[in-house]
Amino acid sequence: MARVRVADARDVPRIVDMIEALREAVSGPVPVDRNWTIRTVSGLIRDPAGCVFVTDGGFIAGLMQPTVISPAPIAKEVGWWAGDGSGLRLLRAFEAWALEQGAQTIQLSTAPEGPDLSRLGYGRAELAWVR
Repeated sequence: MARVRVADARDVPRIVDMIEALREAVSGPVPVDRNWTIRTVSGLIRDPAGCVFVTDGGFIAGLMQPTVISPAPIAKEVGWWAGDGSGLRLLRAFEAWALEQGAQTIQLSTAPEGPDLSRLGYGRAELAWVR
């Protein structure tokens, strides 16, 4: 069973590799800019409002953020990949972190044909359209 732990700077190159695998798996429309992604992941690791958890073959990253309609904090997942079957364990770590941070809502994204998270208590709130 893959152990979930808080990521540190040594994990960044491996996380960026997983982000490239994630982009390919979901047919993401935006190519990965490795330098930007390294800076972004490193920033999330250092930021008290950010988090990055890892396993041997997975990661989840997110941040606390208000919206334009309310200052109520939302824990927003900004990347989630589990090539080692650790997806649910990563999600549970993210949820625990979000609650510790006082999140009122947790926002996740999946590929269009990704898993149905309703069985975990999540509901679809919006769709993203890209061009």
